[in-house]
Amino acid sequence: MRLTEIRTDPRPVAVARIGIGIASVFNAIEAFEILQRVSTGKLAVPVFAGIPVPSVQWLVAGLVLAVVAGIAVTFGWMTAPAAAVSVALSATVLLMDQQVYSSHRWLATLLLAYLVFAQSGTAWSVRPDRTRTSVIWWPQLLMMSQLSVLYVFSALSKMNLTFISGVPLSGWVWLDLPWQVYFVASVITVVVELVIGVGLWFRASRRVAVVFGLGLHLSIVTLMNNETPALIAFAITCVSLYPLFIARPELRTPRDGTVGPSAAGTAARL
Repeated sequence: MRLTEIRTDPRPVAVARIGIGIASVFNAIEAFEILQRVSTGKLAVPVFAGIPVPSVQWLVAGLVLAVVAGIAVTFGWMTAPAAAVSVALSATVLLMDQQVYSSHRWLATLLLAYLVFAQSGTAWSVRPDRTRTSVIWWPQLLMMSQLSVLYVFSALSKMNLTFISGVPLSGWVWLDLPWQVYFVASVITVVVELVIGVGLWFRASRRVAVVFGLGLHLSIVTLMNNETPALIAFAITCVSLYPLFIARPELRTPRDGTVGPSAAGTAARL
């Protein structure tokens, strides 16, 4: 069996769809607030010359369309077209002004693009496809790989004396603690992100990675001193993908070189 032919339980990707849809609504509101300041002259437009400054009317129309598309993705109504619209709107926003860029917006945009092909509206949606008992797995593999790259790259980028010193972390959180605590917390952050990014793939470490991930995102949301809505959207985006790892098929490679799910992996379901 080829990798593109593997099929799996439709429920984990339905959880991912719901989380990504909710996050896309948060992201749309955040982008609207930034671009509104651009349109009123409170922020400069530093990107491409010749692109007109967006008017408030166009921004409101785009916000309404983005929110509707995000809600449609969340509830699984015309999921693929709604996800495609969300991708197009997010890409347009990212090109309009560099101040709108954020890692969580780019992550959500990529995941929405994968959702277009993931058949994620099959289960737990307003229009479930009861004739389809499984969905293709390769879009889920792309989503899982994207999340793993995020965690691992984030950890690697923090492996420097500036971050490990704890100085950046002390300015990001609202707690006033001794510098030794920030130093230890910085080291733990790097280790935790590496464990999550790698550990989610293996059955022996998967539970630990999930617990670490939940703790990491909860601490980010509760301790960071600004951008709370964006951090909530980022947490929802990441955590909603964990079921993809928990219920993923265990792959085996037969003698003929093809890849297929093992019997144990096929039986693994939420």
